[in-house]
Amino acid sequence: MPMRIMHKLGPARIWDLEDQLADRPDAVQASAESPERFEIVAEAMRRGHRPPASARAMPHLVASLLGIRRSLRSVDKNPTQPRDEIPEAERLELEAFARSVGVDDIGYARLAPKLIFQHKAVLHENAIVLTMEMDKGRIDTSPSEASYVEVHATYHHLGRAANQIAGWLRGRGYSAQAGHPLNGLALYPPLAQQAGLGWRGLHGLLITPRFGPRVRLAAVFTSIGNLPFSQANDHAWIEGYCSLCKQCLRACPPGAILERPMAHENGLVTCTDSERCFPYFVEQYGCSICIRACPFHKGDYARLKKHFSKA
Repeated sequence: MPMRIMHKLGPARIWDLEDQLADRPDAVQASAESPERFEIVAEAMRRGHRPPASARAMPHLVASLLGIRRSLRSVDKNPTQPRDEIPEAERLELEAFARSVGVDDIGYARLAPKLIFQHKAVLHENAIVLTMEMDKGRIDTSPSEASYVEVHATYHHLGRAANQIAGWLRGRGYSAQAGHPLNGLALYPPLAQQAGLGWRGLHGLLITPRFGPRVRLAAVFTSIGNLPFSQANDHAWIEGYCSLCKQCLRACPPGAILERPMAHENGLVTCTDSERCFPYFVEQYGCSICIRACPFHKGDYARLKKHFSKA
């Protein structure tokens, strides 16, 4: 990325905006149990890793950085006395609008403070959780420039959709903050699992019924307190399937996926060794081999479930 763009849109400028959000007295703060966010760009620069150059990915990366900045700056546009209940008919309009801007699946969950990264904050605990599919053919080429571009294109388009949804809500009197899919302020996979959208795989990614792990995640945090928050999740069987399958573990070139995920006292789970994953991830087009190798990326969810039930 050219230095002038890094100076204008890079991590330091975004961190300043995140700090301003965390300083707000009405923000939902991280807890003592919260994990630290792994700062990919800053860490790559510190270690001297050079991601592969990709002129095709650059416009999407710049658009995502602009989208992150917009999501943080636009919280000041929220109404001073926002609405906190949404009629069902209007919620259905919201879901239709979300799909019209490219969102594939929508769920609802209350954000636990332990899912917010240390020293970060969000505006509301009520979360509208979003998924967007990545193109299967391009992910099948991973690690490659084509898969790298597809990942960043999805970050760009899902980030834009999250900002559009937040704007739609503000226009109707609700308070909203778009949580961008790139460099988010909270852990999205467990939040999406809580929203009933899928289940965490052995690789640590959310596995969804329609697209397996071939999705990116985002959220919109809102003042709406009567959303139909998920009370159950029918996808827990995936965990048992993954414990037998382990194709992602065998396919991972640096051996970064843990055979037994590490459960922490706060209820969160670590699935990968970042020290093994990170160098390969940065230098090999963001990798995505674990997505490519996953049977849920390749196969039919119902068929896999039937096969697992018989086994």
